[in-house]
Amino acid sequence: MTLEKSQIASFHRHGYLPVPDVIPESDLSRLEGDFTKLIDDVAGSWYDQGVIANLYESEPFEKRIASLSLEAGKSLQGSVSFPVNLRPAIFEFLHNKRLLDVIESIIGPEIYCNPTHHVRPKLPHEIDVDDWSGRSPFHQDAAVLLPEADDTLVITTWIPLVDANEDNGTIRVFPGLHEGDIRTHEKCPFGWTIKEDEAPIGKAVTIPMNKGGVVIIHGRTPHGSGPNRTDRVRWSMDLRWHDARKPAGRPLPGMLVRSRSHPLTTYDEWVQAWEIAKRDTTPRKMYRWQA
Repeated sequence: MTLEKSQIASFHRHGYLPVPDVIPESDLSRLEGDFTKLIDDVAGSWYDQGVIANLYESEPFEKRIASLSLEAGKSLQGSVSFPVNLRPAIFEFLHNKRLLDVIESIIGPEIYCNPTHHVRPKLPHEIDVDDWSGRSPFHQDAAVLLPEADDTLVITTWIPLVDANEDNGTIRVFPGLHEGDIRTHEKCPFGWTIKEDEAPIGKAVTIPMNKGGVVIIHGRTPHGSGPNRTDRVRWSMDLRWHDARKPAGRPLPGMLVRSRSHPLTTYDEWVQAWEIAKRDTTPRKMYRWQA
């Protein structure tokens, strides 16, 4: 599935592009099934440790992680996201042909999977946990990369694993603000956010997107998401990509997922690179705003 010229032009003009019906239900079902197995493992471990007294096995995919998080008093995001979750199903999904065809339309045929990925099970807003699973303040993805990548077009594919709308906290963007300098960011309990005195002026656009669709976001487009005001989890993935011949902006393992010139990164190479990175205690700067 390649983008039309008009879609590519719209992306470059507005700094984002909604693309419905990119990923087949069967591909998402395989990924969802693996998340379910992973949650089984985490829930079983918590149960054995006495953290929870109920495994909530009968609850559907869209609700179970919320019930577990509510009883445990902490979210499971760290257990289902990168780089803890490097399971084969994630690796397979990062090579999804239809998704990569769309990405190639924007950045070309040499596609590098940037290491700054996230799996986000956005919890209902009543569940108050101090991490990214409940809130995503307005930020620019390029701002959390090192300056070496300032001239690299890094795009985010925001992929809902359930139907996303204003009620459950779908993505919100500021159109046309991807031009110009990267705004100053500061650390907050939910990640990094644009400093108040540089906050975008205007109204953010809320983008409903059904399961299977993708929202492509320019690395400098301010974006975030509102609270999830439903009783179900708004599952989504933030996957980032850039031209493999350009700097990634983060000294962590990414991987080559499409190329006409070089062999692709294998699953074993990807996992081993992350194992080495996790063991490496050498001080290194990860974020541009770190002292």
